[in-house]
Amino acid sequence: MKPDYQNKILLKGIILMLAFAFISNSSFTQIQPQPKEKKTAAVDLSFYKDADGKRMVEARVSSKNDSGKLVFAQDVNIKFYAPGINGKSLLGNVVTGEDGKAGMHLPAAIPTDTSGVTIIAAIENDKMYKDAEAQASVKDASLVLTLSGKDSVKLITVLAAAIQANGEQRPIPNLEVNFAIQRLFGIMPLSDEATATTDENGMATFNFPAGIKGDENGKVKVVARIIDNEIYGNIETASVAAWGNKLIPETNPFPRALWEPRAPVLLMVTFSIIFGGIWITYAFVIFQLVKIKKQRYQQDELNVAK
Repeated sequence: MKPDYQNKILLKGIILMLAFAFISNSSFTQIQPQPKEKKTAAVDLSFYKDADGKRMVEARVSSKNDSGKLVFAQDVNIKFYAPGINGKSLLGNVVTGEDGKAGMHLPAAIPTDTSGVTIIAAIENDKMYKDAEAQASVKDASLVLTLSGKDSVKLITVLAAAIQANGEQRPIPNLEVNFAIQRLFGIMPLSDEATATTDENGMATFNFPAGIKGDENGKVKVVARIIDNEIYGNIETASVAAWGNKLIPETNPFPRALWEPRAPVLLMVTFSIIFGGIWITYAFVIFQLVKIKKQRYQQDELNVAK
C-alpha cells in the first residue's frame, strides 16, 4: 500500500503544480499591458505651382482626438509615391508639422499621362496612426501675366494654358483667375471681387484699382492665381509694376504727443518737478526724524550723567 500512497501524493503534487502554473500564466496575461489601438487618420492632397514654375505637392493629415474633435496630426511620416508601369516609385519622405502639412517639390522628370501627374501620399507603419493613403492627379498649366496701360487705365491680362505631355500649350476657357497684390505679411486681394473668368482663348482681364499703395517708388507686385482648382490645382504668377501710390516717408515718424511713445517735453518737465518735490519732501522728513532721534539720545545721556 505504501507505493500507492506515494503515487497518490506525487499525482496530487503534479496536479497542484499544473494548477499553479495555469493561474500564474492567466494572471500574467491579464496584468500585461495591452497595446494601444492606433487612431484613424485622413490624408488630403494639394498641388501648387509658383511664379518660378516649380511644382509642389502637399499632404495634410487630420484625425480626431479623444473628445472627437478634428485636429491636425503632427510628426507623421508621409511617403510620396509616383505610380508607374513597374509599380509605384518612392519620391521622398516628409514629416508633418504643427499644421499637419508635409510638402515636397516634384522632380522635373516626373511621369505624366492623359490625366497629368498622379501622386500617392501614404502613412505606413506609424506608431500612432493606422495605414492610410490618398491619391490625386493634377494637370500642368501655365499663367502668363501682362501689365499694360498708363495713368488712370491700368489693365492686367492673364493667359491660361494647359501644358500637354508633348509640351504643347492649349488655352483653358471658363477658368476663374484671382487677382491680388503681394504685401509684407501675405497676398491680399486687389478688391472685394478681384476675379475674372477666361474666355475661349484663355484670356482674363482685370482693371487695376486706384489708390493702391506701393513702395517709395510706387512699385507693387501684382499676383494672378488659380486657387484650389480640381483639374489644375493651385497656380501662381506675378509681375512688378510702378502702378501704386508712392510711399512718402514721414519726416518725424515718432512725434512728441500724449498718444505717442515720446511724451512732450513740457509734460516731462512738469512730472519731473512734481515727483522731484515729493522725493525731496520724503528726504526732508527722514532727515528730521533722524535729527530728533539723535537729539533725544544726547538728552538721555545728559540725564544719566546728572
